[in-house]
Amino acid sequence: MKIEKISDTQIRVTLNHSDLQNRDIKIGELAYGSTKAQALFRDMMAKAYEDFGFEAENVPLMIEAVPLSTDSIMIVVTKVDDPNQIEERLEAIGERPTHRTFKESLENKLSDLQALAKETPKASNTASHMLMYTFKNLEDVTHASCYIQHLYFGETTLYKYDNQYFMILEPNKNKKTNTDILKSMLSEFGEEGTASDLNETFLKEHAKVLIASNALDILVHYL
Repeated sequence: MKIEKISDTQIRVTLNHSDLQNRDIKIGELAYGSTKAQALFRDMMAKAYEDFGFEAENVPLMIEAVPLSTDSIMIVVTKVDDPNQIEERLEAIGERPTHRTFKESLENKLSDLQALAKETPKASNTASHMLMYTFKNLEDVTHASCYIQHLYFGETTLYKYDNQYFMILEPNKNKKTNTDILKSMLSEFGEEGTASDLNETFLKEHAKVLIASNALDILVHYL
């Protein structure tokens, strides 16, 4: 593990194959925040504090992961003073590579990711309609996105209206996913709303668009 201080508010962490192997972490786990990946992140932050005095407790963080090769990855951690800065950054990201783009680029080379794909829950029931969920804060939206990103493949849009966050999920292209399971996981963090053309039109006209396209993937990859 190599940690570099870029500035008082930003560090860069490079993880190689040995770093992941010693902790028995598959590189794909970094994308959806497994228990082992979270423990690794805590170790990273503890070392950053020990080496550079980089304090990250109770501070909003933006996390960006950049694959360097099939067995190494660079993680950039940035402290932000105002959570709104994260929203502004998300709006500026636009059509940058998403988590799924990164995942698919490695699937043919990493047996670990192939094994991970086989572990995806299977069911006969498929998602065939649009969903809309409301969240109280951006953190809840991000957590929900991390939990469902291996179950849901489709277009997503994130809005903000009246201090709440609204995610529109178009019909799921992952035909192996049970809709009830998907809804249950989303409901752990948000509240299901009425997904209709009327409500979507209202959001388009009155709400602030935070991420117009690939919202779920961007949240997973950059936060």
